[in-house]
Amino acid sequence: MVATLPQVSDWSGTWADSAAMLASTSPLPARWSAGMFDHIDAKTRFKLMLGRWLFPRASARWLRFVQHSDILADAIHTLPVVAGKVYRPYLSRHLRCAERVDVLIEHYDFLSRAGLGELVRRAALGDVALATLTCKSGALAHVLLSAARDGHREGELCLKLRYQDETIFAASFVLIASINSKGGGQPALMVGRLQGSSCPAARDLVRTATRDLFGARPGTLLIALARHLADRLGCARVMLVSNHNRIAINLWRRWHISADYDQLWRELGATQRADGNFEIAPLAAPDIDIESVPSKKRAEARRKLALLENLFASAGAHFSVR
Repeated sequence: MVATLPQVSDWSGTWADSAAMLASTSPLPARWSAGMFDHIDAKTRFKLMLGRWLFPRASARWLRFVQHSDILADAIHTLPVVAGKVYRPYLSRHLRCAERVDVLIEHYDFLSRAGLGELVRRAALGDVALATLTCKSGALAHVLLSAARDGHREGELCLKLRYQDETIFAASFVLIASINSKGGGQPALMVGRLQGSSCPAARDLVRTATRDLFGARPGTLLIALARHLADRLGCARVMLVSNHNRIAINLWRRWHISADYDQLWRELGATQRADGNFEIAPLAAPDIDIESVPSKKRAEARRKLALLENLFASAGAHFSVR
């Protein structure tokens, strides 16, 4: 007999069915209700319904985790995309649905155990300021954190660099242990996206910001911060998604992506892994060797070092494991 899918209009009923299934092992929180996704458009409802039908076991496991998560149980009301992200390409193109569930559960479980739940809940509602940097010109640049909202196919946490009232670069990442783990049980931080602004003046703005940040390129600055956060969180390594494994839903987008991740990762000293992605060590402190810098450029290098030290101290304080 051929299985038939419920009508899109019946999504609230299919959610109720899922809730009833989960309630057989544990009671549902009072803040959950069968109609909590009624405001979602029909297209999104259909995707959620189809995913639940195609991946029943992974769906049950993911929804059960979300139900009890101190971070996600409330966020799902305002970010219903959380419920369905396990059905779509995520982080690295070779991951299957069950592996996506593994990655997401590991990420949120780690954050909860580290005492970072409140930070992530705030970042899911709006950008959280991590650091303010004073530039050469006296202008201020801001580093912000968002959760589960930006670059949601490439990671759960997103670092943003704002300069002249524009987000000029963003880096999305996730904390994992299960992707070809070699860390002896220690978690890893994986960067799934590094993206510049799409505004018409983006190229000129990035050049200006680089000069104003004492020569620190915006994208490289965010990767350095991600590596430092990995060190703060006790990660064994930092993994960086490759050009081949990056998430691009359609061929047009893949053909028109200009950023060359592989080249940048190699410039930073990363090595390529068997799965095609790259790996680099966490960073306890800025890796600037002042003595190796030509004497006429050392003053600028010292200012750049001071800027990065300020960034690491200010942003890192938000990620102190408790």
